[in-house]
Amino acid sequence: MSKYIAKQSIGRFKTGEVVEGLTEDRAEFLLGKGAIVEAEAVEGEDIDTGEGGEIVELEKLTKAELTALLDEEKIEYNDSDTKAELIARFPKE
Repeated sequence: MSKYIAKQSIGRFKTGEVVEGLTEDRAEFLLGKGAIVEAEAVEGEDIDTGEGGEIVELEKLTKAELTALLDEEKIEYNDSDTKAELIARFPKE
């Protein structure tokens, strides 16, 4: 199983932390969105975490993608939540 580095806060993982335990589909999704990078690809390099860009990155996701991330991280939400309300449910750190 591969290790990844969070480029933004994702559920319980903070920016710059090692992210482990992702399914292959979830890892591909987050890699495609630029939310994570492969740890092996950045060993010995500084990681551009895009500090301050966490909300901007989440805003690029669709409502369905946001709810999928919330489901994966076991964060509760209401079906009637707007996209902004869904984004607000993600941990700030």
